Amino acid sequence: MGPTFTGVPNTDKETEVSHAAPSGLITAKRPDHRPRPNRAVRSTVVDPGPVKSGVRPPQQARSRAALQRLLASAEHVLVNEGIDEFTIARVAEHAGVSVGGVYRRFASKEQLIDAVKHELLARLENAMTETLDTAQQSLAGVIDAFTAALSETLAESGRVIPAILAAGRSADVPEQGLRTITVLQQRFFDAAAPYREQIRHEKPATALTVAFRSVIATGAHRAAIAPWWPDGLTWQQWAREIADMTTAYLTTERQSTFSAT
Repeated sequence: MGPTFTGVPNTDKETEVSHAAPSGLITAKRPDHRPRPNRAVRSTVVDPGPVKSGVRPPQQARSRAALQRLLASAEHVLVNEGIDEFTIARVAEHAGVSVGGVYRRFASKEQLIDAVKHELLARLENAMTETLDTAQQSLAGVIDAFTAALSETLAESGRVIPAILAAGRSADVPEQGLRTITVLQQRFFDAAAPYREQIRHEKPATALTVAFRSVIATGAHRAAIAPWWPDGLTWQQWAREIADMTTAYLTTERQSTFSAT
């Protein structure tokens, strides 16, 4: 079943509009023009279930701080020295800890690289939560907040993405990464839901899914190729351009449609 706009019954007169989606039925209620923050959107991303990881999570604040320093060192080595110089011993040296201390948390350098990926996603989740909570009350405001959170995170940590790509893909299913993306997409849908009447696409939930995935993918792609193919923009300028493009896609009435065969 696709993403669904839901609402709480009220005394205002509402018109119910249904759109047939490839995977089911999307139902959107058109209320009065007052935003209703309690309306939700269900994401189509499947919850991957409990995360399976060999990483030993820290139990105390001091241990968590030590883990953050270790991940910062791992990111530093990846960005500044490259994947060929990325070893447990080099990360331990930069972090000022023993090699055994690193191995107590991570079974291999591949697992440490995965942890750096997850840390990047966690930063994005925190930034996105903060900006969406204070977004201007409009669809454009939500898009602005979303792109700003992504650009700020990538401006701070995006240089690690080319190094992660150079490391190759992990053989394990990226369950934790999928879980984070699921949460991010749902938060984006929830933030946009009160302004769904501003979406001119015949299938609002489909349009929001395309918008979310496109912005995330475009940001990651820009971070990955920036060292070799710079676009001359700052991350803040990029966010402004992407926000305008995404808002136009969602709010422009389509002149014609075509059906898939």
